[in-house]
Amino acid sequence: MFIPISLGNHFYSSRVFTVLLSHFIAQSRQSVIFLCDRLRFLSYKIRGETNSQRMNTNIRLQLDQITRSLMNNGLNSHQNVKVANWSYLEGDSRFGNLVIWLQKLVRDDPRVGQLADDYARSLLSRFGEASGNSSKSISLQRQYIVEEAALSLYMTELQGFNTEIYRRGMGFIDDLYSERRADLMSFLGKRTLERRFVALEDWLSGHGVSFR
Repeated sequence: MFIPISLGNHFYSSRVFTVLLSHFIAQSRQSVIFLCDRLRFLSYKIRGETNSQRMNTNIRLQLDQITRSLMNNGLNSHQNVKVANWSYLEGDSRFGNLVIWLQKLVRDDPRVGQLADDYARSLLSRFGEASGNSSKSISLQRQYIVEEAALSLYMTELQGFNTEIYRRGMGFIDDLYSERRADLMSFLGKRTLERRFVALEDWLSGHGVSFR
């Protein structure tokens, strides 16, 4: 299982971590909890932050806090899971190639480009970013969307952690699977796409589990 976690997201309470570990990870053959530090860095830039040292310091603190919380909720009792961050991707050109390919797809395919722009504007509006809908903020949000999608593809389709557990549907990547499935199979060199997705919020609600 592939479980990406957004830094600074207060959804991931001790109760949610307990469910992730005791239900999903305990029943999996192998899992990776992926702390999305690079995406957090991009989110700071989208909000208009410019002090890289301060951003990196905050991100390191958040990585430590989440790791401690996972350990406090029983991480060490599971031998089939590892905790990773963006450094996990270093040294494998396949991830970088995925990012480049998705950037080209967004640039050259009008439909995919429109989807990326629509999601970028929607996210900026939803979270009320101070930078508004300037071309720079839209470009950064689009880069966030591309790298998030590349991470999902890399971990599920290339690394073999086929079931992705995330808070809610991710939008852009889901549209790629429904509208550009043949392109994905061609680039990935796969006859069958294997990613499955579980929306954690829906699962918790369906099982009567509070997020807090």
